[in-house]
Amino acid sequence: MKTFLAPLRCLVPALMILAMAAPGHAQLPLATPAVPELVQPASADCGAIGRSVAASEGGTVRSAVAESSGGRTVCVIVYTVPGTGGQPPRVVRKQVPAN
Repeated sequence: MKTFLAPLRCLVPALMILAMAAPGHAQLPLATPAVPELVQPASADCGAIGRSVAASEGGTVRSAVAESSGGRTVCVIVYTVPGTGGQPPRVVRKQVPAN
């Protein structure tokens, strides 16, 4: 059994070296996917806006999502604020302009 595997131990590294030495033109070209016209990137960074709004009240962000409201983009931010006097944390939901 040991004599059968001995040639494979030499063959595997040789095949790996040959595979790495293959010419670069043998690879397939990568195509850039087309973005549909209906999808437009959001210009607002609601994550950063949400962090600043939550930090101004001493809270932490749970979610920050861009939404369209009345033809304009707003950030809907949900964050928690620590409770006072032994009260549990409060969940606050705010809409702020995206720009």
